Amino acid sequence: MNATDLERRRNSILETIVESYVTTATPVGSKLISRKLGQSLSSATIRHVMGELEREGLLEQPHTSAGRVPTDLGYRVYVDAVMCTRRPSAEEVRQLAAVLGQDELDLEPALERAASILSQMAQQAAFVVAPTVTQGRVRQIELVPLGVRKMLCVLVADEEMIASHVIDIEESITRDEVGSLVRFLNTELTGLPFDHLLGSLERRLLAETDSFYHMVKRSLEILQHVRSTEPDERLFLDGTSYVIAQPEFRRDPRKAHALLKCLESEDALLPSLRQITVGRRVQVRIGPEVQLAGFDECSCVAATFSIGGQAVGSVGVLGPKRMDYRSLRTLVDGMAQSMTEWLHGGASI
Repeated sequence: MNATDLERRRNSILETIVESYVTTATPVGSKLISRKLGQSLSSATIRHVMGELEREGLLEQPHTSAGRVPTDLGYRVYVDAVMCTRRPSAEEVRQLAAVLGQDELDLEPALERAASILSQMAQQAAFVVAPTVTQGRVRQIELVPLGVRKMLCVLVADEEMIASHVIDIEESITRDEVGSLVRFLNTELTGLPFDHLLGSLERRLLAETDSFYHMVKRSLEILQHVRSTEPDERLFLDGTSYVIAQPEFRRDPRKAHALLKCLESEDALLPSLRQITVGRRVQVRIGPEVQLAGFDECSCVAATFSIGGQAVGSVGVLGPKRMDYRSLRTLVDGMAQSMTEWLHGGASI
């Protein structure tokens, strides 16, 4: 048997153990693996491979007479190198976007709905993080009309989205005017700290001779609304009861209490959830990788949603390490894409 065949056999056994343990919440033995693999390998061969995987730190044996369960490293190897995931289909994304934006034009109810829908579909806790204005150097500004007198304003600074607000404007505005405003702001004013940006607009407005006077006036109106309506950073969390109901937490009230305490602390949750979605679009963090007290027995699958190619928030699921990573990765990816599609669709309302 060549190296490729040996690796394929090891991966097949690791995959079977992880997915069986996810389903049953009980240690997995060689007889079950043999049945799952259709008797293609003997129990002795399976036990030998399981022993190798245990020595390498991918499996552990909770009790002497028990089967094996995956370790954090075992889950990581399974997610990164073994499991096959599929991208959500265009139709799945469209269906999610339709449910997400049903009867709603406002952003905040849509974000709440996204957390609720994702929680129900995943049968896990689900979250949406929506940032707010912070002090920073503005790199890019996006404006998305949500109606004749309603607009979503997004500010990007230092590689991170720092503002996302739905605002009401005093005068109606056309799509062409919005495009001109975006070009003006991104040509004339990006690179300034947010407060300096407002100050520059105020000075130009007072001069009254600026050739872009109308642009300055409308831009100042929009950005002053952003500043005056700045909330705290928002976290929408739903479905905590799904996680607490899992066997690992029912069996150990101390773990359940620590998890609940963690989920109830928004100040602790937000920095960790923001960090998870830095980098690749869909992220899987397992146990201690989440870097959150009380969360060592849990994992997180998260992704960003975007406007104009810029990340404006994140969405994901939180649950026990014994979670269905394959389907949840596809589901979270689909929800993130649907939120991006829904936000993009707002520009045509």
